[in-house]
Amino acid sequence: MNELKDFIVYRYESLLNANKSNDYQERIHKMTKVLVDFLYNNNLLVNIQPYDKDGNVKLDLVIMYSNLTEDGVEMFKKPVRNWMKAHDRGTRIDKITILEKGLEKIKSAK
Repeated sequence: MNELKDFIVYRYESLLNANKSNDYQERIHKMTKVLVDFLYNNNLLVNIQPYDKDGNVKLDLVIMYSNLTEDGVEMFKKPVRNWMKAHDRGTRIDKITILEKGLEKIKSAK
């Protein structure tokens, strides 16, 4: 991976620090858990261990471009953004249909 192209795609701690309200932070915790579980379970992460020894998402988790497979990079271009927007409009955080369909579309386009 070209070092010049490496950049941060997801920084958990920055999202948490964006708002101090308990409701907001709980939402970010849930959203991050669901997203990281999806990425991890679908083998879209490389060279990164997103979980601590207790199985929780690390609070200092930073996902770089270089930590994603090619399909993982494609996921952050549109499906992940659309999934986040859907939750801003009230869709349940654990509903990952947008992510699943996005990944399916990416894989079928190859």
